[in-house]
Order: sequence, then structure tokens, then C-alpha cells
Amino acid sequence: MSELTPEKSALRVPADHYCAPASDSPRLFPKWVPLGCGTVSLVIVIVLIIAGAFVNSGGGSRAVDWGIEKIQRDVIDMCTKDVSAKQKTDFAAEVSTMRERMHERGVKPDAVTPLLQAVLDAVSDKNVTPAELDDLTDRLHKINTGQ
Repeated sequence: MSELTPEKSALRVPADHYCAPASDSPRLFPKWVPLGCGTVSLVIVIVLIIAGAFVNSGGGSRAVDWGIEKIQRDVIDMCTKDVSAKQKTDFAAEVSTMRERMHERGVKPDAVTPLLQAVLDAVSDKNVTPAELDDLTDRLHKINTGQ
């Protein structure tokens, strides 16, 4: 070889890798990284399969039903003292009707979204006034009657 080109190049070209893998070069990642990433992805796939089976077996509707029941309890618990018992009863009756219609798949999810936003607005200050409860009851009634 000449003085300009060394006998062994310090840089490896891709063809060198296929001829003889470098055993002396440092690893880019520790040995456990591919094993850890593979394990995590396998766990994620298993969790997704279990979640799909849960939703498919009716667990999704049970979870939504539980959430609506929790919202009902929270709204009634946050009512101010000037909210009448009749207003609370009317609200609870409309929520119960909506839950029954949801079990029958008579309520579209698009119709519930504005109601949930109104609930968030009503409970944002941790107090539900009679006007706010009447508004929520009216919204529930419209959902239940399909208006």
C-alpha cells in the first residue's frame, strides 16, 4: 500500500459489515433494550386485547352507565340550599330515563356531548344553582324526547 492510504481504514463501509460483523465496536444500545421494548409492546398488545374483550362483553356500556350515575350524584351533592327537592327529583328522573334509553341504544353519543359540557360549566364552581339545575334538566329532557 502507499503512504496515502492506510492498510486498514478507520471507517467501516456498509460492505464490511456484511463480510465480517464488527465485534470490537461498541454497542449503540445495551443488550436489554430490544428485550425491554419487545416486552413493553407485548404487554400493550395484551392490554388492548383485554380492553377490547371488556368493551365487547358490555363493559363499555357499564362503564358509561357508572359514569353517568356518578355525575348525577355529584350534581345533586353540589346543589345549593335554594334548590328545591322537586328540582332534584326531576333531574334524577331525567337522568334515569336517559340511562334506560342508553341501554336500549336510543341515545346518540353526539347528543350527550353538549350535556356533558353544560354539566362541567355548572359544577366548575362546586355549586349548582336552581337555574343551572333547571337548564341541565331541560337538556336531559330534550335528549330523552329526541329533540
